[in-house]
Parts: sequence; structure tokens; C-alpha cells
Amino acid sequence: MKIVRESLQSSLKALLTAVGESEENAETASKYMTMCDARGVTTHGSYMINPIIDRREADMFAFPTALSIVSDSGAVCVIDGGDGLGQVAADRACDIACVKAKEYGIAAVLLRNTNNVGALGPYVEKLAKNGLVALMCCNASPAMAPWGGREQFTGTQPFAAGIYTGEDLVFSADMATAVVARGKIRQALREGRTIPETWALDAEGRPTTDPAEAIKGILLPIGGPKGSAMALTIDIMAGMLSGSAYAPNVKAIHYPEGKAGVGGCLIALDIAHFMDLEEFREKMQTYLSSVRNMEKAEGVSRIYIPGEIEYEKTQNSYANGIALSDAAVEQLNKRLTAYGLPLLTPAE
Repeated sequence: MKIVRESLQSSLKALLTAVGESEENAETASKYMTMCDARGVTTHGSYMINPIIDRREADMFAFPTALSIVSDSGAVCVIDGGDGLGQVAADRACDIACVKAKEYGIAAVLLRNTNNVGALGPYVEKLAKNGLVALMCCNASPAMAPWGGREQFTGTQPFAAGIYTGEDLVFSADMATAVVARGKIRQALREGRTIPETWALDAEGRPTTDPAEAIKGILLPIGGPKGSAMALTIDIMAGMLSGSAYAPNVKAIHYPEGKAGVGGCLIALDIAHFMDLEEFREKMQTYLSSVRNMEKAEGVSRIYIPGEIEYEKTQNSYANGIALSDAAVEQLNKRLTAYGLPLLTPAE
């Protein structure tokens, strides 16, 4: 089913304010959740309203989100997320990083004590559109083991890169260090589907196609020991260095087990401090054109720039409605009804 963009975003905002979030913060978070749904990353979209409300009702979410600056010196800053909405904390980190990078050429902003921030792509894209190169990573609740182990230790540890191109479409790479994001396994469980046996091991360390067993076990890292090393590095940078929780101490937003303690790390470079922005734009245009127009492998009709598929999906979703499963729409409408709010508006 397709839902009108404005209806989805306003409904998410209304639900957040109904459980105690401020209008401004609810607007920010609902915007990012809607963006995730629009680009097809539904695991980080409107679905997230469910664990947010559940945790809030269990008194394990601090609303309204109250951010505070732990330290601010030159090009670096540490933000405490106040155990509130991760999208609000990440958005503030972007704003601070942009200002500092423009002044110093580089900025590093760390986040501590926040919750799931959603997909990282929209944040690095926001910075890239301002003439920056942005790198972002965050830690998450235990889902993977260091290479060779079978105990849940680190999360899927997503990271993203965004690079200015001079177009509305920016270079944007957003991925987890696991073969697949854990949200996709939870989605398979909700929908009664099996998963590929290359995604995860069960609690005994054996490959499994059962999403329930995968959640009890461990997800596999991309590139074997290389992905494992990346996950540990992100945990140290985003969790330990920021003063947040790390390794097995990060809690999942999906269960009322206490403060999530998610940490994040955002690094931004201002291109104009290194090269004339127009010169960089011209080089990027030539570079991307070379990628798009090179000889293609058998069976390939088009080569996409990182982020291009999501960009085109977003444009289509905003124009024609955002696709959600019938089950997701039904769940959202139940939430809206429970709080006496209008139901979602289907797209024509």
C-alpha cells in the first residue's frame, strides 16, 4: 500500500508528541523516519515508532529529548543525547559539524547516551549537500562476535560516507559491518520468512535460515575478519571514545531492558579548505561520468553511483506515495487509533 508522504510524516509527528516529545523534536525525527521509508529502508522508518512508544510507555525513553554539550573545543564536540530520540541527536551533530568544518576545515562530533538514530545515509547526505565530505558511524546492541567467536559482542555497527557532487544527488554509501542489518532479520521474523544461511549462525555456531535462531545467535560480518575488525573499530570510536556504552553493554531499542546507550561518531571535511569547490565539482562530475559510462559486465544495463538507487526511490515515493506493507499500515493505524489520531491517507 502507498501512503501520502505528508500523511505519514504528520502521523509520526503526532504520535511522538502524544507520548511526550516536543513539536520541534518530533518534526525532526518524523522527517528522518519518513525519509527512510521513502528510500526503501523500512527497518529504520515508521516501523521504529513501535519500539519508541513501547519503551516510552515502559518509562525507558526520556521525553522531551534534551540534548546537552559535554565538551566543545575548536573542531571537536561531544553531545549527550539525554536518552532521547537518536534522530534528534544525530541531526544536531550534523549542524554542529557543518559549522565547525566550515571554520576549521575539519570537524569531529561524538554522540553519547542516545538511542537508535535510524539509517545514517540521510545525515551524511545533509552534510555533503553543503560542500562537505562526511563520515559517520555508530554502535548498536550486541549481534556479532569478533571473528572466530560465537558470543554476541558488538552490534552491526553501521557506517556511512557522503561526498559533495554539485548535484542534488550526492555520493552516499550507507552500510552495516554485518552481511545484513539486524532489522532485516527482525523483519523476516515478523513476516514469517526464512533468511539465507550466509547471514547468521545460531547459538551453537551453525549456519541457520531461521530468523528466530539468528537473533539468538550471531550475525556474520562482511568480509569475514575484515568486517569484524571494522565493527570493533567503530565500537571503540563511537562508543568508548564518546563516553557511551560499548561492546555488549549497548541495549536494543526493541526491548525495555534499560538505557540503550548508543554512541556515534561524525567526521566532516570542508572541501573548500583543500580545493576550490568548483574545481572539485568538475572533477567529481568527470569521475562519476567515467563510472557510469564504462564498459558494463554481462547482463548489466546500468551502473549506479552509491546512493543513486535510494535517491531515485525517494523521488518516486515523494511524488507517488511511500510504499509500506499492509501489516505495517495496519499497525500504524492501530497506534493512531489508540491515541485518537487520524488514520494514514493512502495515495491515489
